[in-house]
Amino acid sequence: MDNREKFEELIKYIENHLTEKIDYRELSKILAVSEQSMQRIFIFITNMSLSEYIRKRRLSKAYEELKSSDIKIIDLAIKYQYESENSFSRSFKNMFHMTPSECRKSNVEFIQFPVYQLNQIDKPFKYTYKIEEIEEIQIYGYKTSYAKTKEDFLYRIRELYQNLKERHLFEKIVELGMYGITFKQDDNTEIYYVGCKEKLENSEQITIKSGKYAVFDCGGANQSDIAPLIHNIYSQFVLSTNLDIDLNYCFEYYEKNDNCYLYMYIKS
Repeated sequence: MDNREKFEELIKYIENHLTEKIDYRELSKILAVSEQSMQRIFIFITNMSLSEYIRKRRLSKAYEELKSSDIKIIDLAIKYQYESENSFSRSFKNMFHMTPSECRKSNVEFIQFPVYQLNQIDKPFKYTYKIEEIEEIQIYGYKTSYAKTKEDFLYRIRELYQNLKERHLFEKIVELGMYGITFKQDDNTEIYYVGCKEKLENSEQITIKSGKYAVFDCGGANQSDIAPLIHNIYSQFVLSTNLDIDLNYCFEYYEKNDNCYLYMYIKS
């Protein structure tokens, strides 16, 4: 096992033991160094102390449970290794600028401090998202499908957009509120639809399925805004959440003000 694999194993060990007392001696054994050296290595790699990282991951998990379940705050405090509800509340407020009770009652977005990944740049990506339950949405759209590689699939999507622009349909779709839907069929073929709620010439009807979704604000409607977010969701978010995200089904909704929202389907 090389040094990279050792550090990834250490991160995995922490994640699997967030609801238990974490023995630093076990972490040092994973890196095969002294306990003191292990803590110095952690700071060097992540720019934060080991205790800070563990605290943030525990509070991130607690935040999610607080917003998505009826668990009592005292039980949440005990679960994530706090000696009392007061100490948990103080730590929670220091990180999220509100108490657990205020968080539960508020309509603020979910906030997540994700699992550390060695390939991330500078610091972990900070996620804010909402959980929304939606009814079925009927869309009329145009599709393309996966060919040989992911790069080829992305090329086909760009080709689809270009074709719609040449037919003067793209502007109409954007004006009516554009949706982009990606999913895998039973035969593992990946499909992409782009469309809107109004039927246009030669469009096909498709249904966006009802259910709960994690909704992310992309901060813009360009691929330079969307692609990094999608990459981080797949590489960090899904490893850091208790939500059972379906990686084979998602859709984008583009507002007229040039913003995009990404909806990731949550399995029931």
